[in-house]
Amino acid sequence: MKWSFVLQQKLKAAGLLLSLMLVILYTATSLKNDVQDMERAVVTLYADRLQPAIELVHINESIYAKRLLIEDQFTNERPVSPAALAEQLKHYDQRINERISQFEKTKLTTSETRWLKAFNKKWKQGQGLEKSIQALLIAEQPSQARQVFYGPGALVFKHSVQALHELVQIQAETGQKSLKDAHRMAAGGSLNVTLLTAVSLLVGLVILALIHNARLIRQPVQPFHLN
Repeated sequence: MKWSFVLQQKLKAAGLLLSLMLVILYTATSLKNDVQDMERAVVTLYADRLQPAIELVHINESIYAKRLLIEDQFTNERPVSPAALAEQLKHYDQRINERISQFEKTKLTTSETRWLKAFNKKWKQGQGLEKSIQALLIAEQPSQARQVFYGPGALVFKHSVQALHELVQIQAETGQKSLKDAHRMAAGGSLNVTLLTAVSLLVGLVILALIHNARLIRQPVQPFHLN
C-alpha cells in the first residue's frame, strides 16, 4: 500500500511536470510569434509610415522653395536671370520627382494613392504655369507673369499643399494604428509571461506537497511498547 501511494505521488508529479512543459512550450511559441509580429510592426511603422512622412516633408519644402524663388523675381530689385531661374526650378523638380518615386515604393493605402494622384496632377499643372511665367519674364512682360503667379499659380499651389497635408494626415492616422497594434502585441506577451509564472509557481507548490506526502509515508513506523 505504501509503495502504491508513493507511485501515485510520483505519477502525479510527472503529470504536473509534463503539463508545465506543455505550458512552457505553448508560451514560448506564443512569445516568439508576438516578437516576430512586433518586429514586423516596427519595420512597417518605419518603412511605410515614418520614412514616407519624411519624404513628404522634403516635397513640401521643395514646393515652398519653388514658390519663393519665383516670387523673388517680382519682389527683388535684382532678380536672377531667366536661365538661372529655369535651372533652379529644374533642380527642385528633380528633387520632388525623386521623393515621389521613393514614396511610391512604400505600401500605399487607397486614400494615399488617391491623394498622391491629386498631388501629381497639380504638380504637373504648376510646372506648366511656371513655364508660362518664365516665358513672360523672358518676353519682358512682368505684369502678365505676376498675374499668372498670383492667380492660377496660387490656386494650384494651394491645392498641391492641401494634397500633401492629406497625405501627412493619413501617415499620422495609420502610424497610430500600427503603434496600437504593437502595444497590443506587447500586452499579449506580458500576459503570457504572467500566466507562465503563475502556472510554474502553482505546479511547483503542488509538486513540493506531493514530495512531502511521499516522505511522510516512507518514514518507518516507531514500535509501540506497553509499560
